[in-house]
Amino acid sequence: MRLYKLNDKVLSIQGKASAFLNGITSNTPDAPLNAFLNQHGRIIATIRQQRISDDEFLISVPSYVVDNLLKHLERYAKLSHVNIAPSALNAFINLDTIQTIMVAQHYDNSVSDDEFTLFRLNHHIPLMGVDYQADEFILNVSEHDHVSYTKGCFLGQEPVAKVHNRAQPTRRLIVQFEDQCSPQEAAKMTSKIPDPQSGRVKGFLFVSNKPQ
Repeated sequence: MRLYKLNDKVLSIQGKASAFLNGITSNTPDAPLNAFLNQHGRIIATIRQQRISDDEFLISVPSYVVDNLLKHLERYAKLSHVNIAPSALNAFINLDTIQTIMVAQHYDNSVSDDEFTLFRLNHHIPLMGVDYQADEFILNVSEHDHVSYTKGCFLGQEPVAKVHNRAQPTRRLIVQFEDQCSPQEAAKMTSKIPDPQSGRVKGFLFVSNKPQ
């Protein structure tokens, strides 16, 4: 396996975990990616999730937003009778399957930072805290990977559904070559790295959806 360790903290959710996640997150509990949003549809944390059973889930959360996420979830967890606790597990992306694994073992990375960055660009896998930040509108980052439009109500659903059904996000995160950008855009690019096939530098960039 080609593994790369994420800078994430793994949390365990126990109790009525499936129902809890279904009611408060933007995607279904069976999806690999999900998000906790505020009432305006803005990101508190994007997560990777793994179902152990209906009563237990593991979620992989960017380390720098864990404290804010736990504060956000505190009252919802009490109302839903679930317990959310830090886990000693490590989160890795398996580059061969493009899946997240959460395990107790601490494997050494089998790919370099540059190899992982190129893999992410080629598969359009931006990272929270690197390519986008908390408080970004979720549809600016991804219109489908973190959102289900058929699952029913969730926190932030109304603004998300309104933009999806009636308009479009004000901007979107894409992969672009640096030589296609203005100097101002190039300065804002993230995860920049030379593409070995073309020799051109590419990276993630937010671009406007407004007509030119």
